Amino acid sequence: MRKLPTPPLWLFGLFEALQVVLATALMVALPVLGITLARSLSAFDPEAVGVLAGQVWLAIHASPLNLPGGDDWFHLVPLGFTLIPFLLAWRAGRRLAQGAYPSQLWQGLAAFTLGCAAAAVAVAAFAQGDPGTQVWAGVSAGVLMGVGSLAGCYAEARSATRMIGVDLETLVEQLSQQLKWAGSYLWAVLRGGAVAAVAGLGLSAALLAGWIAFRWMDIANAYQELGAGLWGGIGVTLLHLGLVPNVVLWTLAYTTGAGFAMGSGSPVGPLAAELGSVPEVPLLAALPASVLEYSWAVLTLPLTAGVIAGWWLMREGENHFDDWCQLKLKLRPVSLTVSTAALGLLTGLVAAALLVGPLWLSHISLGIGRMTDIGPHAGLAAGMFGAWTAVGTIVGYLAAPATALTRRRRAARRSVDGPARTKEPGDSAESFSSS
Repeated sequence: MRKLPTPPLWLFGLFEALQVVLATALMVALPVLGITLARSLSAFDPEAVGVLAGQVWLAIHASPLNLPGGDDWFHLVPLGFTLIPFLLAWRAGRRLAQGAYPSQLWQGLAAFTLGCAAAAVAVAAFAQGDPGTQVWAGVSAGVLMGVGSLAGCYAEARSATRMIGVDLETLVEQLSQQLKWAGSYLWAVLRGGAVAAVAGLGLSAALLAGWIAFRWMDIANAYQELGAGLWGGIGVTLLHLGLVPNVVLWTLAYTTGAGFAMGSGSPVGPLAAELGSVPEVPLLAALPASVLEYSWAVLTLPLTAGVIAGWWLMREGENHFDDWCQLKLKLRPVSLTVSTAALGLLTGLVAAALLVGPLWLSHISLGIGRMTDIGPHAGLAAGMFGAWTAVGTIVGYLAAPATALTRRRRAARRSVDGPARTKEPGDSAESFSSS
């Protein structure tokens, strides 16, 4: 029995791109079609529904839209929904890595990325017809799918050697000891910055969850006042779910002191707030209309994220710059100050660099009037988070040895005193105290 020849890797990449495009198209088209039919069956317009579904598909793939009659570009990226095509690209990257040699992997990745970008351009041509939107659609979808597929490739390969066919470990072994130490130090700083960023997002999510629980009645009343009906309420709820990561990033910007804007001229922050009219989205009913009495306390959250990163860096034990400072600067207080300040500064820069992209994507422009500025200013918010992280890293790095020494002293004291005896039911007070 004759077997079919193995298809080339670029064809496999195009097939993966087709699967991802069809899956995301169905994910968008079916809910849009269902909600439209449920709300008005008599006024159903297939072309209008297709255009709306195409625009939603483009928004999910982080593409701005040049809508007619708007003052500016419409840019709303629901990061909760954007995660779906990213994960599909991640899966496609894993599948491509399983069926490719390291020297051929780029063929499948290039075909997959270009195929998704071409599909985005086609959707933009149908749903928008604007040349600028088509360009941005191809770039946005290409970057999103390219990054997702690369992440999937690395997750499957587990090393750059299997991905690109270059033995990096052998190259590293050829470097001098000083360069190896510098590389391990920078690698520890990169991971420390990632720890700070993840901790900051986690603390912001916890703060957001607590605040929503506290203001839940305001949100419920806003749902009732909206009067969207069953299917309209379902659509608003889906919008909320898609915007949850955006709002978490807004909360992160709030905790840094930079705050975020709810329209031009309407800042919302712990130190200054001037809330004007907001879009009719129930979740926005929980926004603080003014500066609260203890709003400044949220500034401790990014500081705490830095403390966690500093604690982790001390446990990592890869501060080779401190070893170098001890050799060059004979006074230990001076060398410790210089090395710890450099560690905090670099960790803060890494944390800010990791968050500036997500913060920028979380910003929203509805393209109309003052609603062109909704969300945080990415550079300012990321810079403030990096500054707080730097200070917290210094505190955490210096406090970690002190707490470890305190624990060792307590353990030593307990070992000298012996284990404490628990009081039995039949013991008298005098016999228990004498023991």
